Amino acid sequence: MSDVYLWETDVESIGSEEITEKLETFLEDFSKDKKLALKMHFGERKSDTHLKPEWVEPIYKAAEKRAKEAVLMDCTVLYNSPRALASSHKEVARDNGFDFAPIVIADGEKGMKELKVEIDGEIFNRVRLGEALEDYDCMLAVTHFTGHIGSGFGGALKNIGMGLGSKAGKVEMHEAFDLNIKARECVACGECIENCPEDAISLSSGRTSLSSERAVIDHEECIGCGSCIGVCPEGAVKIPWTSSSRKELQKRIAEYAKGVVKNRNMFFVNFVLNVTKKCDCIDKKQEPFVEDVGVLFSKDPVAIDQASLDLIGKSKFMIGEIMINPDIQLKHGEKIGLGNRNYKIKYMENK
Repeated sequence: MSDVYLWETDVESIGSEEITEKLETFLEDFSKDKKLALKMHFGERKSDTHLKPEWVEPIYKAAEKRAKEAVLMDCTVLYNSPRALASSHKEVARDNGFDFAPIVIADGEKGMKELKVEIDGEIFNRVRLGEALEDYDCMLAVTHFTGHIGSGFGGALKNIGMGLGSKAGKVEMHEAFDLNIKARECVACGECIENCPEDAISLSSGRTSLSSERAVIDHEECIGCGSCIGVCPEGAVKIPWTSSSRKELQKRIAEYAKGVVKNRNMFFVNFVLNVTKKCDCIDKKQEPFVEDVGVLFSKDPVAIDQASLDLIGKSKFMIGEIMINPDIQLKHGEKIGLGNRNYKIKYMENK
């Protein structure tokens, strides 16, 4: 059984001094003289319910005092967004208030720099993670717990599993290998061709009146690296999101998370505040749909996600026409040795 510590608070009551006080109870020698990364999701430009920088800064400063080096870390995203490139990802992060610490986008400018880590999973025997992860001995995964359209919910496992996959790793998790370029949106600028490492994209005669030429992907040559997605200025490269079943996606996320924790000192913080039906990748304002619970702390990623889910109620995330069982990732995570679904809540006193 794993310990999960709960600080009951809400968006209006939470204070930076209390965050520091609560976290320092656990850190001790966690990151002493080590290189530490705080795994973050910085939110999109228009989102306003993502983790607030004033919540994260005291966590960073508490860890920085002990560490040899401390950074905020994420990887590029798979979908078309400013966060698909490292340089504009950092701009979004700073614009959203995360300008108090160095930021590392672990898979490089276009998401092509990756570290292959061997695991003993049921689906994967190796996972593809952001290359810079190799430089950091320990990690604080600071997570905004939300709903998610593909995996039911997004917690610590998704934050480190999907979040630290390289672009090719994200393609692999989604099984989104048959990328296509939508003719009506392609302007034949050549960016995807220039950035394709396998010369798998070329210009072909156009099939619409909007363009005399368009880019096409040779799927026999395509290696599914995803580089074309991030560099396309028109968002014309389309991702077959439904290629992987939601059940398989959850399992794949858990196995990628296993690659992240391998040989690394880990600690997890879940903010179960401002919980929205969809994740922070949505580039618009969302309204919280459940009451605030508080902040959870644990060394066990499976236990902290299970506790977060239980405190809200699993049924709250099984919404809409698609009924996703959100604890598949937790069952699989436990099965492959990531953590324990059995936990004990230990309540932390407020001042």
